[in-house]
Amino acid sequence: MLKFHRILIAYAVAIPLALMVGYLVATPDMASVAVVGMVVLCLALPLVIQWSHPVLLFCWNSALIVGFLPGSLPLWMIFAGLTFGMGLVHRLMGHRNFLHAPELSKPILFITVVVVLTGRIRGGLGMRLLGSSSYGGKYYFYVLIAIMGYYALTSQRISVVNGARAAKWYFLSGITWGVGNLIYVLGPVFYVLYYFIAPDFAYGQASADFNEGIVKRFGGLGPTGSALICFVFARWGLRGVFDLSKPWRLLLLMAALTAGLFSGFRSQIAFFGVYLIVQFITEGLWKTAFLPVLCAVGFLGLIPLLMFTNRMPAAVQRSLAAFPVDIDPNVRAEAESSTAWRWEMWGVVWREVPKYLLLGKGYAIDPVDLYLTSEATRSGLLRGYEEAVYAGDYHNGPLSILMPFGIFGMIGFLWLLGAGIKALYRNYRYGDVRLRQANMALFSFFVTQSLCFFVVFGAFSTELSVFLGVLGVSVSLNGGICRKGAPKAARQTALSSSLAAPVAVA
Repeated sequence: MLKFHRILIAYAVAIPLALMVGYLVATPDMASVAVVGMVVLCLALPLVIQWSHPVLLFCWNSALIVGFLPGSLPLWMIFAGLTFGMGLVHRLMGHRNFLHAPELSKPILFITVVVVLTGRIRGGLGMRLLGSSSYGGKYYFYVLIAIMGYYALTSQRISVVNGARAAKWYFLSGITWGVGNLIYVLGPVFYVLYYFIAPDFAYGQASADFNEGIVKRFGGLGPTGSALICFVFARWGLRGVFDLSKPWRLLLLMAALTAGLFSGFRSQIAFFGVYLIVQFITEGLWKTAFLPVLCAVGFLGLIPLLMFTNRMPAAVQRSLAAFPVDIDPNVRAEAESSTAWRWEMWGVVWREVPKYLLLGKGYAIDPVDLYLTSEATRSGLLRGYEEAVYAGDYHNGPLSILMPFGIFGMIGFLWLLGAGIKALYRNYRYGDVRLRQANMALFSFFVTQSLCFFVVFGAFSTELSVFLGVLGVSVSLNGGICRKGAPKAARQTALSSSLAAPVAVA
């Protein structure tokens, strides 16, 4: 009788729920998608709890979003909160501690204090989404959720058996950024997918369609190419790419470089160049016969590329505009105007740095002043960069730290980079041999990203998650920070515990 009652209760709940979900699916809108998403999440909750850490690792670099929630949060932020919360529960119940990496925790906590104190002093941490009278709070949220995400990644160790595979999927998920451009090409029928894929880079395509002077760029192919080249190095390394018995490896590398060219971003080409050099040095290939071979291959491949640049698509020409090559004058003019715009803005902002050197200006923005600045810029009363300056969009790594958080923010960030490079090198140098290729790729990527942040392009609020993601993955893979001459018994214990870990990345 009890079993019969349970069946009746199950039907009483399931049938109305199925009817409601069916109706909502038949009449799609924002509210319908939100309700269906919440129902699916509740039904999948046991799987979410079991696989939250692997999903977080996979989603970290992806373009997946939760578009039916206010703010269209990236999916990795949702899982960062879930994984961090479950990590705290395990810690309080004494089941499992966060992985020990004090060298990284100290600068991270220092940055947290600087960000929170600056926000409290400079207008609070309010967000427009929550009804605050000031804007800019989302940037504080991005910084703090990135810090939370680091601790979520380090809440448990990935087994050594699956570690290399986890690092590859961590990088490879970035190819989803190209899907946003593909959806726009496919047309309005597929625009509903923007509830789940970030449309950031599709805006550039749309602008080019309605403005003849703008070069159409497929911006999503930039991070897609970066993800692919990182995957190649994490899987085979630069030495393995040139194994002539397996030509598809070199083809994947060429596909990554081609995707970067079609992104239309000169910074993407700079990233590829620096990454190749750093990986080349990290693998020690400069001491071998690979040096003249790679120089010859690069030279022979570069000559035809530069000779026929003016016949290539406009996006490719714009990516190569930094080189002294023959390209379309209109493309050259647009690229040079973009550069001039940045230099003019930087000249103005750098003069403001001493004013905020001890106490940064924070991220708080008065919505009325932002509106007036925007209207004055459109009417020509202010220069084109004034709105970006007021909104804190400096297109420059050092300025994105010094202006909002002053010298203390810069000290904390440099401390983090120094400690991060040291930790990644130790894990690469002294970690498990089965993780050597993955650790090498993580180290090279971190160094490259650090150099590009200061020299090419950077934004502290959005790119802190990139740095902390690499550090969190490395700590999770290696069970902390490896040491030189660690006792054999300790290594065996760490290996045994990793093999017995309850969650592994498939």
